[in-house]
Amino acid sequence: MLATDKIASAFAAICEEVDKINKDKLSRKAKKRLKTIVSIAKHQSDIRGAGTGHCPPHKKRCC
Repeated sequence: MLATDKIASAFAAICEEVDKINKDKLSRKAKKRLKTIVSIAKHQSDIRGAGTGHCPPHKKRCC
């Protein structure tokens, strides 16, 4: 497995673990932080699966 694949798998695992957390017991601030973590992980995962010079989440060339 390529290093890029391993990293993408790690980001997917982060998203899965966040989904398992009982968010009802968390503060608003903690929920916001988890949302940010998932957003970053999904963005990085999308970038790693994209072709060189393309960033699907932004629909343009950026990352």
